[in-house]
Order: sequence, then C-alpha cells, then structure tokens
Amino acid sequence: MNELIKITEYNGNQAVSARDLHKFLEITERFSSWFERMLQYGFVENIDYQGCEFFNALANQTLTDYALTLDCAKEISMIQRSKKGKEAREYFIECEKQLRSGKFALPTTYKEALQSLLIEVEAKERLQAQNELQAKELEKQAPKVAYYDEVLTSQSTYNANQIAKELGMSAVTLNKKLHELKVQYKQGGQWLLYHPHQNKGYTKTVTYTYTDSKGETCTNSSTVWTEKGRAFIHSIIV
Repeated sequence: MNELIKITEYNGNQAVSARDLHKFLEITERFSSWFERMLQYGFVENIDYQGCEFFNALANQTLTDYALTLDCAKEISMIQRSKKGKEAREYFIECEKQLRSGKFALPTTYKEALQSLLIEVEAKERLQAQNELQAKELEKQAPKVAYYDEVLTSQSTYNANQIAKELGMSAVTLNKKLHELKVQYKQGGQWLLYHPHQNKGYTKTVTYTYTDSKGETCTNSSTVWTEKGRAFIHSIIV
C-alpha cells in the first residue's frame, strides 16, 4: 500500500500531522483558521489531538502542529465531504487494519524513528536534486527552444543577397551552390525548389509590380527565403 499520509508514533500512540492532512486534503484555507474551525466539531485536546511545535528552516520560524489520533484524522477527513477527504478516510481505515494484522509497522524506538526520518529526508533531497538538474537542463535548452520557435513562426523573409552576405559570398555564388546541391533550379527567371525541399516552409513567392521603360505597369514574381529556409541554407553551406 502506498503511503498517502505519514503516520508516526507520538507519545505511544499512532498519530497524523494535522499539517500533513491539511496539505493532502488540498485545503486552500489557511492552516490555523482551518484547524480552529475543525475544533468546533467537538474534538478534545489530549484525547483526540495534542499540540506540538517544530522549527521550519525554510520559514525560519517555529510553527505549531497537532498530532491527531487516527480516529480524529478519519473524522476530520469525513467532515470535508470531498473526494480527497474520502480517499484519506479510506486510507486511515486500511492502515488500521494493517496495524492490527502486523503488516504495517511504525517506528517503535528512537533509533528506528531517526532511520525512518533519514530515509525520508534523503528521498526528498534526491528529488530536489533531480528537479534542480532538470531546471538547469531546461535553462540550457531555453535559447535553442526560443530560436526554434522563432524560426518556425517568424514572418521575416530574406533575399539571396542578404543571406549571401552572412555567408561571405555573392548572391550569384550562393544560388550556384544551391543549384549544385540540388536545392533549387531556375525556371522563367525565378529560382524554385526541387521537389524534396518543397512544402517545408523554406521559401515564399513574392509578387511585385514595377514600371517598365515604356511606362507600363508590370508584375513579376521572386523567391524569398523564410527564417526557416535561412537556417537551412546555413546548415548546408560550408
């Protein structure tokens, strides 16, 4: 059975941390206000619960908690009238069955309690280390991811002259290299992509108008490269 809520031994009795229960039940109300409201149901101190204090290193202050008996924890869970409350109550009932049958053992000595605490702390530290490692990996990948997104979504376009300058050559040389690499061919004065490179978002066809020597308005088409196409060219031109 998976441990949903930690059950410990407090003053010789099985007990549940009220703060742990509050967290498991996913109560949004502040812990102190919530527990004070729970006490209105008639729970008696030193019978149903006992107050205790612990130092929270993260908050750098001493906090108050309450050790609840299993019966008290079951009733509080039932009072919530929620799915998590039902889950907690059924869990405590099953824990009681296993405690009676001897299948579920709690620390009975100070040494065992320390060992149990050590195992829990080490598990939390391993999880924290894994989370920190994943965060660092994501941070490293962030520039790559940002650039990838920019490449795929950018509406910017570039002509052969602009990309050629980035590569330290002329547009004529660049077009010739792309032709030799079977990337593009020329048809009707316009460079077009060979079939394997079509429909990949590398280029766009731009139609523009101009006035000829006779003063007439004409239209023509030209191929421009997208941000994705520009990145493709950089990857194949050495």
